[in-house]
Amino acid sequence: MKQKPSQRDPNESPALQNMEQTCLAILSGKQVRPPEPEIGPLLEFAQKHGITPLLHYQLQPATITTQFPRQSMEKLHAQATLEAAAELARNHELRQVLAALADGGIQPLLMKGTPLAYLIYPNPTLRPRCDTDLLFPIAEKENTCHILTALGYQFPNAVSGNFVRLQATCIKKEKNGFIHQLDLHWKISNLPYFASLLRYENLIKNALSVPELGPNAYTLALADALLFACLHRTGHIADGEGNRLIWLYDIHLLCEALTPNELEYFIGQAHTHRITALCLDALEQTQLRFHTKLSDATLSQLKDYSSQPEPSARYLQGSRIAQLKCNLILLPTIMDKLAYIGEILFPSQSYMLAKYKARNRLLLPLLYLHRFILGCKKQIWRKGK
Repeated sequence: MKQKPSQRDPNESPALQNMEQTCLAILSGKQVRPPEPEIGPLLEFAQKHGITPLLHYQLQPATITTQFPRQSMEKLHAQATLEAAAELARNHELRQVLAALADGGIQPLLMKGTPLAYLIYPNPTLRPRCDTDLLFPIAEKENTCHILTALGYQFPNAVSGNFVRLQATCIKKEKNGFIHQLDLHWKISNLPYFASLLRYENLIKNALSVPELGPNAYTLALADALLFACLHRTGHIADGEGNRLIWLYDIHLLCEALTPNELEYFIGQAHTHRITALCLDALEQTQLRFHTKLSDATLSQLKDYSSQPEPSARYLQGSRIAQLKCNLILLPTIMDKLAYIGEILFPSQSYMLAKYKARNRLLLPLLYLHRFILGCKKQIWRKGK
């Protein structure tokens, strides 16, 4: 069950709540000294939530550093150093990728962590990420894949379709072992209702440049980025990761970076697309943790809009079965609903044969049955997975 606005998840264990409170205290600049036995789990918690570099950044002043054991600080420093090295490698590679795409007449839009790291964080190394997300016009799909393949990227076997997976992942491994991963999006989300809300052709009109990533780097306008961040967070509620701290911190920084006019645009777009409940929940959960500066008028307007029934609010129910039902309800036609179910239950034959390393197509019925049995608990019944 979804937590009420301005409340934390009641199902979260006291230990996790304490670790979150400690991390939030450090990020707010408070001096804390957790017991030594709790520091290891605390650092693991921070790593899972993507805030290790932020903790290291906040613990740098000498008056605070003394509150943590030297060994723990050395570990944080080592991780921060690795993140800085990774950022240099990512920056160099991304410049080459964007230049090659530009030569091919393709202008993608950077999304999620990479552009935010350069636009709203004090230092890009403070926003860790394992991949770079790019949004493309669907018409450029074949050409994009061809260009990236020529650059040495490989496309692992993955489920595909018109509903269940509107993106592709490609990876490139350097000689030193460092792996570059790109997530190519043909629409902004794999959730059917969200997929067409923010369209490339509209987003590109207000795109912002990211000079630190080269002359070909563009991303969503900040108000659009906030809208997308709220949708992205909603898509992970069923996974139990809707309140991952680094995603909420993105929302926190975006809220504080927006001008009043941009914030008004954000609210208007949320109302137009009937996703005000999702945006309100994201902002309230962010404000609860980071004391984000949001006017009463802003929250009141979102509350007024969200008081009207919005089918998308079903995504806040917090389970995979609820998400599946929501997807089916929001798809416009019976044929779309049937196609969506078909893509979930029956991925392409080529995908199944590659996944199970089989050659004989006569085995496909057994392979589909095996996938269905193993996948039911993970995909539908096991909450939070």
